[in-house]
Amino acid sequence: MMTVLVIAAVGLVAFTIFCLALCKASRQPIPGARHSHPAILVIDDNASVLNMIRMGLENEGYNVHTASNPQEGIELFRDQSRNISLVLLDFCMPVMNGDRVFDCLRRIDPEVPVLLITGFCEDIEAAKRLRNDVRGYLLKPFHLGDLVGKVREIVSFA
Repeated sequence: MMTVLVIAAVGLVAFTIFCLALCKASRQPIPGARHSHPAILVIDDNASVLNMIRMGLENEGYNVHTASNPQEGIELFRDQSRNISLVLLDFCMPVMNGDRVFDCLRRIDPEVPVLLITGFCEDIEAAKRLRNDVRGYLLKPFHLGDLVGKVREIVSFA
């Protein structure tokens, strides 16, 4: 019984150190970026994906805005476009696919960098065409480290 308490205490200490490291990382400026803490807009209809991306990128020092539907994302981008360094865009969403959202974003800011994130989609031809116009793409499921690397690469050159 005592051993369990010691392991729990050691685990708690390790967890606390891990949390402090994450908090410290989130205050660090992003190397090579125009803004010290670039803003990222994530548009995805999957709440779990939104939360995972938000938490992961915030821990890397990014300011993250999320939208769970295409229209909300377009409106948020319209209001915040001057501050947004990158848009992460899901392709397969109800009501409006990523290609239509991309067109709307480009009407607001023709130079907006977009990273396409997508899984299986029935409209594969439209997704393939859009891949030529975006700064990159990741296929779901992806590792958070791959996403962070891609985001850093795009934001550093934006």
